[in-house]
Amino acid sequence: MYLSSIQIKNFRCFDDQTHIVDFNPGLTVLVGENDSGKSAILDAIRIVLGTTDLGWYRIESTDFHNEDTTKEISIVCKFSNLTPDEQAAFLECLSYETQAEQMVPSLYLYWNCKYITTFKPPRSISNLTSGKQGTGPAPSAEARELIRVTYLRALRDAYSDMQSGRHSRLSQIIQHIPTLTDGKDEYQPDMDLKELSLLGITNLSNNLLVNHPVLKTVNSSMEEILSTQLLLKQDEIKTRFEVADSRSKELQKINALLEKLDLSVDKNASSMQGKVGLGTSNILSMACELLLHKEAEKANRSSFLLIEEPEAHIHAQRQLKMVQSLEEATANQQIIITTHSPLLASVVKLANIIIIKDGKTFSLAEGNTKLEADDYWFLEKYLDATKANLFFARSVIVVEGPGEALLLPALASLLGHSFTDYGVSLVDVRGVGLRRYAKIFQRTDESNLLNVRVACVTDRDVMPDCAPAICINKNYTTDSSSWPDKSDRQWRAESDFTPEEAENHIAEIKKRADGQLVKTFVSNHWTLEYDLAHVGLEHPDMKDILIDALISVSYKKENWVTKKADLIQSLDAASTKEEKAAYFYSYFTSKKASKADFAQMLASKISQKFKDKPEALKEAIPSYLNEAIKYVIGG
Repeated sequence: MYLSSIQIKNFRCFDDQTHIVDFNPGLTVLVGENDSGKSAILDAIRIVLGTTDLGWYRIESTDFHNEDTTKEISIVCKFSNLTPDEQAAFLECLSYETQAEQMVPSLYLYWNCKYITTFKPPRSISNLTSGKQGTGPAPSAEARELIRVTYLRALRDAYSDMQSGRHSRLSQIIQHIPTLTDGKDEYQPDMDLKELSLLGITNLSNNLLVNHPVLKTVNSSMEEILSTQLLLKQDEIKTRFEVADSRSKELQKINALLEKLDLSVDKNASSMQGKVGLGTSNILSMACELLLHKEAEKANRSSFLLIEEPEAHIHAQRQLKMVQSLEEATANQQIIITTHSPLLASVVKLANIIIIKDGKTFSLAEGNTKLEADDYWFLEKYLDATKANLFFARSVIVVEGPGEALLLPALASLLGHSFTDYGVSLVDVRGVGLRRYAKIFQRTDESNLLNVRVACVTDRDVMPDCAPAICINKNYTTDSSSWPDKSDRQWRAESDFTPEEAENHIAEIKKRADGQLVKTFVSNHWTLEYDLAHVGLEHPDMKDILIDALISVSYKKENWVTKKADLIQSLDAASTKEEKAAYFYSYFTSKKASKADFAQMLASKISQKFKDKPEALKEAIPSYLNEAIKYVIGG
């Protein structure tokens, strides 16, 4: 069986509306910014189901939404795919639902909690029931043991968890190994010590200790002192040493022995030296917890593991290895993790991710988003760590190339709208898949929109009529009859469109991604670089830095002066704004200049020239860039 869903109401950031979170049978990854509700979901699960370390969670007034203790916390856990043995264990608690014309058993656990102020001091009172309507009996104590979850908290002290001590986590884990009691419980002469069980080792060590010659001598001396100095002649008292807890039950003896164990790295057989670091301690801790899952799998039992921030202190390559292993969990091994790591989010299947935002949950599984089946395949192939940061953003700006990716953050900062300050994630899709990334944020249920503004910045890709001659072939003219037939060329110019067709062209570009909070911003004329020149060459300050940036990335330093003069002369000779901008852009079509290098250089020069001049900068750049920046910062 697996936890298929949880309903939460009036718990922490979840208000009095019913919030439903659906989980996968294997791995589910909860992502989102701080205080979005990730930890609240894990805590809700462990409060209802209990944990394998038998930890106890005390409900405080702060656990109630807005600390309104007049309301009741309600949490409903639903389990699906119960095996026959699990159905038998929860027989009195099962509900039956129709699926594909068959009655299928499910397990619903209803947990509610009230805060009673009539007690001094006030305290919470909780109740657990079962059934689809919450009217059934609570599961038996034995049955509840089958649904306890293993929980690894955030900022855990993994090093201490692996150390010896009373009720140590390491001993608790080892206690669940089914072969723990294998072996003989009593030692016989000439027996191989490896044949002894753990209980046998305990009994043997206790016997050797109490019968040691030195201790026997000490005991005899004590009896002599008692007899000669402290007791009367008629008193008869004999003493003997006894190992503490040696009369305990067998299980208690084994537990006491296990509590003496530490889990440490064998430095003689490992490359590590010195004290084990936090990351390796975290890995060791998770390895122990996964041991429980492995044993449960052997016994065909379901197991549940909750991990908060498994990436803590772990370097990138180990993170990748870890999450890929977790994703390979079998159907009866359910793992739910929270993460702030874009690296982890980038390698997990999209269908396994749930975005938590403002106390609401948004599954990315098929059927919940506007993504189609081939979109999932594409995104899982190309969604790397630099793009996966969009899962944690307050708003997203998607661009098609390095030019926009390098330039837009600088422009936003100079305009007083730093992407970092506003939590904006910039995603460069490298010319492909813009609409696919946008549709991650579009929901099939339009009554429950994901509150993340997404701006898609793209080129119009329609050149002015003067550009073919300047940028492609000097034999072309502004008369379209001198151009090849449309079917024989990949580019389009303004003469290829009527005014109505031009509007439809822009509408078609926007239609590919627009919807809900996703909005497309199309360049005013052709491409980013052309549009920058079209506006900027008419602005004195921007003209100087555009020319300087272009020359510096196109030629060696010793040629800058003469090449700059040639460029200025050619620009001055052009009769229209379009010709000037097209000639400027020809440096890119002829491969003299790299768009990425130009954008990086221009960003540096703009930062110097327009520092503390946001209004001047706004006039010197294309309007569609201003509009896109304004949109993602909430303007």
